[in-house]
Amino acid sequence: MISNLCVFFGKNVAIAGIVSGSILCTGLSNAHAADDATLAFSAGFLTDPFQAVLVQKSLDAAKAAGFKVLPAANANGDAGKQIADVQNLIAAGAQVMLVNPTDSRAIVPALAMAGQAGIPVVTVDAAPASGKVAMIVRADNSKMGEQACQSVGKAIGGKGKVLSLMGDQATTNGRDRTTGFNECMKASFPAVEIIEQPTNWKADRASAAAQTVLNSNPDLAAIYLQSDSVMLAGVLNVLKGAGRDAPVGAPDHIYLASIDATPFALDQIRAGKLDVAISQPLDLYIKYGVAYAKDAVAGKTDFKPGPTDHGSEIVLLGDNPMDLLPAAAVTKANVEDPALWGNAAR
Repeated sequence: MISNLCVFFGKNVAIAGIVSGSILCTGLSNAHAADDATLAFSAGFLTDPFQAVLVQKSLDAAKAAGFKVLPAANANGDAGKQIADVQNLIAAGAQVMLVNPTDSRAIVPALAMAGQAGIPVVTVDAAPASGKVAMIVRADNSKMGEQACQSVGKAIGGKGKVLSLMGDQATTNGRDRTTGFNECMKASFPAVEIIEQPTNWKADRASAAAQTVLNSNPDLAAIYLQSDSVMLAGVLNVLKGAGRDAPVGAPDHIYLASIDATPFALDQIRAGKLDVAISQPLDLYIKYGVAYAKDAVAGKTDFKPGPTDHGSEIVLLGDNPMDLLPAAAVTKANVEDPALWGNAAR
């Protein structure tokens, strides 16, 4: 069945080929086969290797699955631009979207626009605060924070000062990585003092925070980096500049735990500079993001909570199904595992 869709674009939204303030009407079918559907990717930002690999390989996988693909849209960390990006992708003929929200609340109006256009959305890596999507594909970020906590707490003997370089608390990932770490510390290592510093997923803010805390805390025992993709290179430079970069195993080593496990992070584990990295399952984000997009265009949206056939669990976040994928802790013992996305991405 074909339904006519009319979308009004206000005068402040610039869309190539459309007169500002005009009405765009398109015909969209309610369901498509993947080999005749057009997929679009709206990225929150592409300023780190993880996001760049996620977007490019997702589009490659979509092509291999039979989708036509549009060029990726990059909001560059601007929530308002991401809303405009979604409008642009609708105008360009997208029939299904992969979206990585730059802001979990701000993305909600964009999801509503896609819904009104009959375009299913699968969010990847992060979850929206509300709105309707076909599926949320992400790792259990609270669990990753807990994994980092357990590693840090045991390594420092359950006491001492730990710097937590927080991600953007406007994102589900930032909040979950903070909450998982903090709740675990409170329950398992109550003597640990957590020094929280916001970074908003910005490398320069992470480096500046690390410098400030190091200067005022000569007894700092560990640093928890909520994204090594964004933070690790700068933090390592700060440690080196401060003469606090003793290698793993040395008596005065500052224990480092991170999330992402980029190729660079894996190299730092090999070099004895990083202790542990919780590896986001980027390969699974790609595989199942595209698979759920294919299901969505075929009209399959009834996913029940419970274990999946691929080692994860579907839970409900509000009214939306969310596939929580497992994440591995990487140390020197398993850093050469070819299944890690940081190795496969080389």
